[in-house]
Amino acid sequence: MDTYVIGIDGGGSYTRVAVADQHGRLLSYVQKGGCNRYHDACAEPNVLEGIREAITQAGLKPDHIASIQAGMAGLDRPEDTVWAEALLARTGITGKISAVNDTHIAHTAAFHGEPGVVAIGGTGSLILGRTEQGVWLRNDQFGHYAPTAARFLAYDAVHSILAGRYEPEDQEWVQQVLTYWNVTSIRELATLGVSGFAENKQATNRKFGQMAPLVTEAAVRNIPLAVRVCDSAADTAVVGILLLASCFDQPTVSFTLTGSCLSSPYMVEAVQKGLNAACTAEEKRIQYITSNVPAVGGALLDAYELAGIAMRDHISTVLQSELNRHKT
Repeated sequence: MDTYVIGIDGGGSYTRVAVADQHGRLLSYVQKGGCNRYHDACAEPNVLEGIREAITQAGLKPDHIASIQAGMAGLDRPEDTVWAEALLARTGITGKISAVNDTHIAHTAAFHGEPGVVAIGGTGSLILGRTEQGVWLRNDQFGHYAPTAARFLAYDAVHSILAGRYEPEDQEWVQQVLTYWNVTSIRELATLGVSGFAENKQATNRKFGQMAPLVTEAAVRNIPLAVRVCDSAADTAVVGILLLASCFDQPTVSFTLTGSCLSSPYMVEAVQKGLNAACTAEEKRIQYITSNVPAVGGALLDAYELAGIAMRDHISTVLQSELNRHKT
């Protein structure tokens, strides 16, 4: 009899739900809006509708699901996990249910249970490590925060423009930023800022988040203001990665970057450059790896473990191929 599992990659902007069989074959894939209950009023219906549609499209019923692993943004406290697992139980799934912060499934996708550090910079920002002893570490345990979420790059850029902290070489790009905000002058942008930039905080954060590619692409073109903003954010990620790496025993620690902002070409290069400069021959070596399996694939791999399905290399390979057919 076939065994079916569900993996969920729930971020601040999108919730991706995938149903797969025990061989790694994808039976359905559904995408909804964000699932961070602190930032999205539709978080609950996005999750519930996404799961219901995915199960229906797979031609299954809730009691056919052996396990579900949900990686969800905003699960930072025990009560958040209790809320999330109670929400998942409302789907009627009788198999094993688990909910974790979305960084955990990104870690599984990259390292398949092995030690390493993953830094996420997309709608949200967090750095997570798993040591050789299987101990989970987060940068916020150290009182550290890396503002590498997409919106923070855009906020920093806009604030610098409003403060007049830009060079003549930035002028053409500043005009592009004004055009993005549909204003014709910095004074108009300031007036827009006085009103909060958009109708509410959620809409404002979304608008700033959507501006981030404008910043990272400008950094690639060596626009001074964009370079300064991106390098500053990258440096905070470097510090967070090194903080966690200091708790590893082995001399070489692997790390990966994920999320729309941190995985952009400029940010990857900036973080690597910062780590290379920080590490001497006598210290730990920090090694960058790329993850071939998307985060929702990491959730599926976790779901297989929950269901007691023995993990084999071919399952990851099949999942990677199957998920490549979808924009994840």
